[in-house]
Amino acid sequence: MLDRKGGYYDEALETMPREERERFEEELVKEAVDLAFRLSPAMRKKMEEAGVTPDAIRSKKDLEKIPVTRKGELRAVQERDLPFGGLVGVELSSLKRIYVSPGPIYDPQGRDEDHWRWERVFYATGFREGDIVQNTFSYHLTPAGLMFDEALT
Repeated sequence: MLDRKGGYYDEALETMPREERERFEEELVKEAVDLAFRLSPAMRKKMEEAGVTPDAIRSKKDLEKIPVTRKGELRAVQERDLPFGGLVGVELSSLKRIYVSPGPIYDPQGRDEDHWRWERVFYATGFREGDIVQNTFSYHLTPAGLMFDEALT
């Protein structure tokens, strides 16, 4: 029988010492905030209105300085500047898919492998290569069906 409890999806990352993981996560946060500020006009505006620069974000805790974008605000921003309201910092042609969620809210999917980051989740819950899965989520304009399908294949 297949061992569904043992092993690691990414052993180096999952066994990283706490201090090293915290430094790694801080670098990811700084990189993400810097990219958002440089490439996303809407995020740049939101940060400037809050008096926040990328240099002010040094840790996960510092993310509290950036105002949260609520669903109603997201919908309004997207309506003013279709389809993504200036929140996506790439050319539309570089996207793999565009979904429409209720609202409507437009959701971009990049071309990177495991864009939605579900592979690690499914591994942690016991799914392994060769498993047969019945995915009953929709494959239409909302992302869930393809999110799970791509992560499980």
